[in-house]
Amino acid sequence: MTRKIQRRDVLRGAGATGIAAIAGCSTGGDGGDGGDGSDGGSAPDTVMVVGFPESGIQLFRDFYSDFAGDVPDLDIIVPDGLIDADLPGEVDNDMNNVIGTAPSAGGPGAEFFTGLYEEEYDTAPGVFTAQAYDAMAVEILAATAAGENNGQAIRDRIRTVANPGGEEFGPETLPEAVEAVAAGDPVHYVGASSSVNFDVNGDIATAAYDVQDFQDGEIVTLDTLEFGNDLSDEDLNATAADPVGIDGEFEAKIGVLMPETGDLGSLGGPIRDGALLAAVQVNDAGLDITVDTRVEDTQTDPQAGISGANALVDAGYSAVVGPASSNVNLQVADAVFTENAVVGISPSSTSPDVTDLDDDGYIFRTAPSDLLQGPAMAELARGDTVGAESSGTLYLNDAYGQSLEEQYVAAFEEDGGTIGERVSFEPAQATYTSQWSSVLNQ
Repeated sequence: MTRKIQRRDVLRGAGATGIAAIAGCSTGGDGGDGGDGSDGGSAPDTVMVVGFPESGIQLFRDFYSDFAGDVPDLDIIVPDGLIDADLPGEVDNDMNNVIGTAPSAGGPGAEFFTGLYEEEYDTAPGVFTAQAYDAMAVEILAATAAGENNGQAIRDRIRTVANPGGEEFGPETLPEAVEAVAAGDPVHYVGASSSVNFDVNGDIATAAYDVQDFQDGEIVTLDTLEFGNDLSDEDLNATAADPVGIDGEFEAKIGVLMPETGDLGSLGGPIRDGALLAAVQVNDAGLDITVDTRVEDTQTDPQAGISGANALVDAGYSAVVGPASSNVNLQVADAVFTENAVVGISPSSTSPDVTDLDDDGYIFRTAPSDLLQGPAMAELARGDTVGAESSGTLYLNDAYGQSLEEQYVAAFEEDGGTIGERVSFEPAQATYTSQWSSVLNQ
């Protein structure tokens, strides 16, 4: 089910004004002939582009300096990876023609989480920070339910603490939830980002997407699109072992594997902080249950991510919040987590490929799959307010970019739209002028 957006008139021009969709966290071909076999012509109504903030800076600089004057009515749609409040300042443009989608912090505990984050860090929470908080909260609760820092025991109790069946707790009562689990009782944690109910594949069952608009250098949330289904009988019957009960003290060891540097560095820091906030909250409550955390930097690079994951394994961390990007998450899950029986809960890895991992049940995520975000972006592009008939795509050539681009294209075409040029790019290029030229038929 979806709720149609009601958007104010921020898309300048009349009729089918343009959208360029620039995405960032979910892998397609190089530019050239369009997906419809075209070899040039007029610019499309829309373009879908996938990237992370560091690449996004140069992408937008090239667009505004070289192409904005030729396509004055072109509006740009970005997904979560480029919903970054710092971009306008970095690009030196208000970016008033940019709009996008990002997973919403729409859980019952969202308001409390926002206040807690602002109090701790003196800034507003950003994209995926609530998902990171929920991932840490679930792992603390599951480790406490297991009574040991053992990956298999923690894995088997993720749904014990997250899915329906026990007394309901949320972010505001997280310390009380820890006490209940330590006493041997199952709990139902309902989060800041969503209800945090995991299906049999480790994905969350429901999600919401904020429609966010860049206005004079600021990001404003216009509305929310809701997607998802209730848990099936198979989901509800997935492994959920009883809490063991703890008599005395216990320290849960939870690692954090985030991109503090690299292409996703500007988003990775706040996401890391969102995860650490749940541990601080529990440690400040004066309980017999405490949390030991350790942070490793993936550098937004799979090999660095694998090195960081191995460092956490060697230090005895059997549960980890992260990694953030899909390209890193897929490789870390395969090379480290599954092999070493480590529970990984990513707050922001959105590639549909994560669902199908041969992971022995160790990989979860609190971020929704791009099987949901692709249609959300296509609905924004094709909806009554924008009314775009055609679209190109410009996307990061990795697991995140490719899969999100594919889901967007499929949903856009299913809704009757026409897809033209589909152009991929690599991160950290010196210029993206040729890619823009290809996708805009310039």
